[in-house]
Amino acid sequence: MIRPLELLALALALGLGIAGGRLLDAGLLFLLCEMLVIFLMAQMWNLLAGYAGQVSLGHQVFVGLGAYLLFLIANATPLPVWLVLAGVPVIVGLLAIPLGMVMFHLKAAYFAIGMWVVAEIVMQLTLKLPFARGGMGLMLRPGGHPMQGYPEQSVFAVALVAAVGLMVALRIFLRTRAGLATLALRDNEAAASAAGVDVRRLHLVLFALTAAGCAAAGGLYYITTLYITPVDAFQLNWVVAMMVVTVIGGTGTLTGPALGTALLIGLREAMTAAGFSGDQYWIVMGLLSVVVLLVSPRGLWPALAGLALKIKKGSHP
Repeated sequence: MIRPLELLALALALGLGIAGGRLLDAGLLFLLCEMLVIFLMAQMWNLLAGYAGQVSLGHQVFVGLGAYLLFLIANATPLPVWLVLAGVPVIVGLLAIPLGMVMFHLKAAYFAIGMWVVAEIVMQLTLKLPFARGGMGLMLRPGGHPMQGYPEQSVFAVALVAAVGLMVALRIFLRTRAGLATLALRDNEAAASAAGVDVRRLHLVLFALTAAGCAAAGGLYYITTLYITPVDAFQLNWVVAMMVVTVIGGTGTLTGPALGTALLIGLREAMTAAGFSGDQYWIVMGLLSVVVLLVSPRGLWPALAGLALKIKKGSHP
């Protein structure tokens, strides 16, 4: 059941999203939208890998599928783009179920690599499909007409409410029986199975949910760009961002991906302002990931929480 503070957080997110969309300039809005999208993707990857122990190197396939389905359906029908955005995650989540039933025959590293192969296959197929316009890409033209206004304004409000709503939904989920089973799965899969948890079914449910979430995030991001190509939509950088953000922030925690996202975007913007170009910030993020894994394998957020607890205990003898 939702708690009063969680309802307040949702209301604040809605108010800030609407106000921010009207008051902030387009450049800052685009940056904030990107941050929120990466957070949504990272939280999905964290749910699958951090809680269910299913490390995927191919979740960018759902980002690309969500974006392409949004463009194709919105361009070919008179449906409002936001209604299409609401339906696309459901379609992708359902498509993920048979994929998961096949891929779960692979274990550990084989599953991770297998998902990456699936993403590459889907990207190559999209390049060949005539209605997807291959390497030429697609413009977002809902109903055959250009988007009106500044999409960043609406995307920011939707993405902010989605990010806060996801945190609230996950907190509620983890209080349910299925959520407790997920926590048991995170701590010890063998023990969870011995206690009666249907591990395979739970893995499949989480796989479908994370696919739907990544599809929604992909749709949100590419609404702001109004243009999509297979190479960009299915790029490996999407899943790299999900992994790095989660590993640095804290795997198997709800707050870790938010901290990791702030570090990723903050470092990128700082290095860009300092004159570094291209993807050089990934070098620093990679080194930071290695250091964090060596010093605090669970990530920065659990380490900071543990440090705060020690300080609190030390101040109250």
